[in-house]
Amino acid sequence: MRKFIKTCRINAGLTQEQLAEKMGVSVVSVQNWESGKTNIEMRRYMELAAVFNVPVEKLIKEMIIEEDKKRPDLWPGFLFDDNTNAIIDTLHLNLAQQDLFGLLYIYDAEYLKKTMIDYNTLYDDLQKIPYGFIERVGSIQFMNQVDGLHKVIKYIKTDFLMKVLKQNPESEFNVKKLPKELICEFIDEGVKPTDKIALSFDDSERYEAWDDLYMRISMKKARMILPVLEKGEIHFDDGHWTNPPREDASEEELLTRGFQPDLWREGYYAKWISPYAILGGLKIVADYRPISGRKADDKWFLEINDRGRQLLEWFREK
Repeated sequence: MRKFIKTCRINAGLTQEQLAEKMGVSVVSVQNWESGKTNIEMRRYMELAAVFNVPVEKLIKEMIIEEDKKRPDLWPGFLFDDNTNAIIDTLHLNLAQQDLFGLLYIYDAEYLKKTMIDYNTLYDDLQKIPYGFIERVGSIQFMNQVDGLHKVIKYIKTDFLMKVLKQNPESEFNVKKLPKELICEFIDEGVKPTDKIALSFDDSERYEAWDDLYMRISMKKARMILPVLEKGEIHFDDGHWTNPPREDASEEELLTRGFQPDLWREGYYAKWISPYAILGGLKIVADYRPISGRKADDKWFLEINDRGRQLLEWFREK
């Protein structure tokens, strides 16, 4: 916003003193606006737009963009390895790239329908973009927009991205700066898995799933089970780890595991459930271990680990 104010003032042929006089403020106020020390009050936007001869909507948009940049980074990077976090660092869009994504969506681009990472066919869909759009932004700039957009839609499901953009059409998309609820939804449901079968296809030059994004955690499960594990470890099962969970589990433990107690007591789960079916998505925040060695009568426990405690704190922080 500060750069925009200065640019508009210069384009209008005004000095800081002249702008201050027209706005009825001190020169120091104008200097503070342009340095970013203070913000312009919303009530002055109409007046400022008239002085600069620009639409007030443009001023408001610049203000929103400026505030958007101040959003905190909420990404729980402590859960993931360096390679995963490096990919997450690339998952952001500017407004021009979001506009291009909207056009591709409207023109029913096939690439946006992909549910898995396999081949890069985005460039095949660019033929659907009206030439007028390309002419307006310039061909080289357009290709830069495409490259930046592709880094995001390669990994993120179209429905999730569209949901976020519709909720915040004036904000620049950035996974690391999403609200925590949306970060959890992204981790659990918004990431495209890799189509491993596609490796056997002939068109290997365009295969792009070598650097896939594997999150290895279920935030929904973690949010449910970690508060229980914080109170103490859970006696999960007896004997070998492949045995089904013990039948005398408390109702709280059953609910924590995602089971319905009534169905459990009726034996609905007993024939097919295994610890791994329950523990999937929890391995990096909880430890599953026997009390001693691998004896036939060992008691196996589930307990929260250090990363699990960090995640609990992340869930609770406002």
